[in-house]
Amino acid sequence: MITIAGMKIDQNPADVSVSRFDLTKSNRTASGLMTMEVIRAGIRRVDVVWHYMPDSILKTLLDVLAANKPFFALRYPDAGGEQTMTAYAGDVNTGLWHTINGKRYWKEVSIAFIEQ
Repeated sequence: MITIAGMKIDQNPADVSVSRFDLTKSNRTASGLMTMEVIRAGIRRVDVVWHYMPDSILKTLLDVLAANKPFFALRYPDAGGEQTMTAYAGDVNTGLWHTINGKRYWKEVSIAFIEQ
């Protein structure tokens, strides 16, 4: 289950991918040698995908993201249980929508959440 700014998203994601990376400052010397300084280690990025999300849930999700810019608490599943991080939302991608029984669904909704 995903929680954004204290609000639980009422649909379980189809996929959650957690990656970790280091923020670095790099430069090349006059001789071409690379130098690198680690600014901050272990930054997390959580990519979440939902399949066939109802229009009403997508609207609520977008409203929560808009109301809590730039940073918010994100609770997500991770190794060893759930984790919480302060994050911002990257691109919000939505696939073509379909109407099923008079209700609109978005085929695929994906969002990248990046740690502050």
